[in-house]
Amino acid sequence: MRILIRPIGLLSLLLLVLSAPTTALAQACTLQNWGETRTRSFIFTYQEATPLGREIAERFGEALDAEFNRFANLFETSPPVPLMVRVYPNEREYYCFNALAPEIPIGQTHSRIGGREIALIAQNISADPQAWEAGGLEALRHELAVLFLNALTAEKAPPGLQLGLGIYAEDPSVTFESRLADTRPPTTAPEATWRTLWEAPNVVFERSNALQAASITAYLVDVYGWDDFLEFAAALRTADSWRLALEAVYPIDANALERHWAETYYPVYLQGRWRENAFYALSLAPYEGLIAAGAYQAAADGLANVITVLIDMEEFDQLSRAQELNVQAHQGLEADALARQARQAYLEGDFTAAADFARESLGHYTALDDTRNLAALNEILAQAEEVGRLRLELAELAPQADGLTAGLLGPRLAEIGTRLTVLGDPAGAAEAAALLARINTARTTLALAIAAAGALAACLVLYRRVHGLRRLPSPEARLQY
Repeated sequence: MRILIRPIGLLSLLLLVLSAPTTALAQACTLQNWGETRTRSFIFTYQEATPLGREIAERFGEALDAEFNRFANLFETSPPVPLMVRVYPNEREYYCFNALAPEIPIGQTHSRIGGREIALIAQNISADPQAWEAGGLEALRHELAVLFLNALTAEKAPPGLQLGLGIYAEDPSVTFESRLADTRPPTTAPEATWRTLWEAPNVVFERSNALQAASITAYLVDVYGWDDFLEFAAALRTADSWRLALEAVYPIDANALERHWAETYYPVYLQGRWRENAFYALSLAPYEGLIAAGAYQAAADGLANVITVLIDMEEFDQLSRAQELNVQAHQGLEADALARQARQAYLEGDFTAAADFARESLGHYTALDDTRNLAALNEILAQAEEVGRLRLELAELAPQADGLTAGLLGPRLAEIGTRLTVLGDPAGAAEAAALLARINTARTTLALAIAAAGALAACLVLYRRVHGLRRLPSPEARLQY
């Protein structure tokens, strides 16, 4: 049976269908005046009836410009500027103004639209202002990193890769502890495969996916390096699949990569490896650690590169601290060099120089609160100073070596010579031995002279006695009987 619809009825039905979404649209979208605030790389736009938009622009505009410069260096590319940061009053307006806006979990504060817009939801931000104050910049970093990834991949990055990189771009010292507390899985084995994590369009709706997705990015960067990750992202532009892009860049196939991640890396990642982050290689904490460990050359080499990048990024506060650390690193290098010179001078017998080098090196190490070499340097200094004192004493004793009391100096000279030998000063010991020999020679000569004089005196006495016996008796003694 054919059903006939009267023209008037069809028109009424069509009007009903068309009027329904129009009414809903009218209820969801509000026409407001939009204001904007511009920075070097961004336009912050917001409804003038939503003052939070202006506050966000004032609070984060300069910081976001700095992040744009930093990401441009890291990604070696950038989306065209200016980028848009649009603050929507609520989720309804977010969906209303953007027919192709990606769906977000209820209550989420941030998203992105296309390749050039970061979207913020004012109502959700206002629901927990303290959380936004602590993590607002991290939310902007998250979305900005994804815009850079999309620029590099021609927007062909899988959803899970976008999520993982966005989380990886957040400063781990700010947001990651709370993320761990909220979503730490019950075991250290991943619950989802790479295919699930990267290909599922609704991956952002499962909170447990966040850590696992971030750990894949961390694994690829941590194990194989940031440069290979960039090459992989660029390969996504033309590859037929993300697996083929992986295999075109990494030395093992995608299945082997995933096994290694699941069995070896993921458990370590949850236990604290998440702190290692290429986005924050410009963090000065590693260089502070190198200086504290006495690795001054490594610190100086790394800081030279960091300072150059910080100057380019106009990160002047961090630059000041980096320059302070650079001074400390070079002070440590100077201390090390002086310590080596002190040891070499001591071995070469230049004890005055050894003492001077040791004192200067000790001063640098003390300023750095580096106690590792203090004991050895103090020993060099003490021994060099003792050699100096003993040498000075030898110089003072030398003029007395020919005096009448020279014999009294023998024991002390023997002690000085023995001590200088122990201290590694053979020249000083030889000088002491020479003085002692001179004294002994003088004593021997004097003894021989005294013996000769005594012998001569004895001879004279004997001579006189013998000569006296041979004389004729006196006339008186020659009596005649």
